[in-house]
Amino acid sequence: MGAYNATVAKCQQRVKESGGFILMLGHWYGSIPPGKDKSITHLEFEWAFEKWASQPFPKMAVLKPKLAGAADTKLQELAHQLIQKIAQEDQVKHPDRLRRFYEQVDDKRHQWRTIRTFEDEHDLREYALVFGLEWQGRTPMAAAQGQVEAEWQITDSRLRDDKLGQIGRKPHYDAVEAILSNVVAYPQVPAMVILVHGDGDQGQRVFLSHVVTKLLKDYYPKHTIGRLPLESNSVSALVDWVARTLLGEGCAGIETPEQLAEQVLEELKHQPLYFTLDCIGDLAGGIPVFREQFWLPFWKRLETLRKEWKIKNRLVALVTDYTGDSSHWGDAVTASCSEEDILDYTKLLLIPKLGPFKRMDLLAWFERASVPDDVAGRRVKLANRVLKNERGELEPFPPRVFDRLRRETLWPEGAI
Repeated sequence: MGAYNATVAKCQQRVKESGGFILMLGHWYGSIPPGKDKSITHLEFEWAFEKWASQPFPKMAVLKPKLAGAADTKLQELAHQLIQKIAQEDQVKHPDRLRRFYEQVDDKRHQWRTIRTFEDEHDLREYALVFGLEWQGRTPMAAAQGQVEAEWQITDSRLRDDKLGQIGRKPHYDAVEAILSNVVAYPQVPAMVILVHGDGDQGQRVFLSHVVTKLLKDYYPKHTIGRLPLESNSVSALVDWVARTLLGEGCAGIETPEQLAEQVLEELKHQPLYFTLDCIGDLAGGIPVFREQFWLPFWKRLETLRKEWKIKNRLVALVTDYTGDSSHWGDAVTASCSEEDILDYTKLLLIPKLGPFKRMDLLAWFERASVPDDVAGRRVKLANRVLKNERGELEPFPPRVFDRLRRETLWPEGAI
């Protein structure tokens, strides 16, 4: 590592010695080494393809961003920045080079090959884990046939997002539960939207997963936490997104919140509904626009229709905010959750702000999860490793905490 090596030769050697090859396509062709007419990325693909060319199931995978998705937009922005830094001649040639590379990778004329699309970094991580296990032969079928020894060590399957969303979040969970249970005192309320917020990423997504799993298990449809595409941030785009989330991809002709309410009512006749919208700040105008131009007209129309049809089922929406700055919310949010107060359900209902984790949060979670403390101080050492960085400083932001926690062996091998 770090030696004065010939870069191209070193890259080629690493491909030859690798146990698998994953190519992530974007909008940047890559750097072209001196004396070569192809980028190093293009060359690495060809070396990998040559290595596994004779195998019917090569240990290769190609991933590209979902068209017009969040990752696609971000990769386009990054590629544009890189293209601006290369010579003018290379800028002119870049589109053609990239096109020819794409055509070689996705060769539809001679042989069909699977290319998977990804939405974000979470998809990439899951694909990488799956590919690695498959290439090692560690598949469920292989385990069932006795070809590999099944490992019973607890891994990510015991650390799902809904489990991680419990850590240090009891006050927040209780607040959501109180909102959902107290609404029975207001039979005329057709829907409610709950705002989950914090300074930056404080684990909003995993907390939503926890709430949905525990408190909304009787609501429909069952779907993952969604987010507006970055390039579709208008109210009309929000209406379309909510319609497809609640009513399916086949819905069409729904352009206004009032029209959406009319279609939602048809579903509420049969079952309660919910949707989760991550990062409400993606909407142009943010929370005030969400409330005034979407939620309020939707809510009022749904209230009228629900009363007319005598429907009991309700809609619950969960949305997240990452700014931690309430000054831009205006009067679109109500923070009152007291039994004595009359809530305005046309506004976003605020729960306590998500904050950083403390060691006691992890220790309490270890206790509930029955993480062994068979060696004195084991849980404390686990908590310290998860929360502190290499310099011994607290690392409070949940993504790092969650990643570290997933890498730890919390339960002994064979635990159920």
